[in-house]
Amino acid sequence: MFSKLETVAGSLLGWLLAAGAAVLNFFLPEMYAFGVVLVAIMLDAFFGLTVALYTRKDFALSKLGRITLFKISAYMASLCLVFMVEKLVHDGGFIGIKIAAAWAAACEFWSMSASILIIWPDAPFFKIMRRHLKGEIAAKLGKDIDDILSDK
Repeated sequence: MFSKLETVAGSLLGWLLAAGAAVLNFFLPEMYAFGVVLVAIMLDAFFGLTVALYTRKDFALSKLGRITLFKISAYMASLCLVFMVEKLVHDGGFIGIKIAAAWAAACEFWSMSASILIIWPDAPFFKIMRRHLKGEIAAKLGKDIDDILSDK
């Protein structure tokens, strides 16, 4: 066992894998919160790409990729800081990370809802929020939508 440990510790890849495992083990208690935010970002990217391809006839993969990678970096960095501060304060029952993750997922849900309404304006669940999403929809389409989306 010691000879295998010496082999692993003798290479840069072994040290990198050990460091990665230590970081993963540190964040593992709240991995679900990180996963929820990651799924929300991916769903928003999917519906954003759908809007770009089917509604605006754009091919926005490079811009979408940059925005999505930035969102992942920004949200995960924020969640890491909240988790580390909360772990500093106490060592169990992390509620701050759950609140931060829920807030981030809600922001992505808002953006995703606007994309869904662009694709399917009569979506029953999202139609309830249509009046509040007009600004987000107008920003995504780049034009005024008062005449397109009526409040019937």
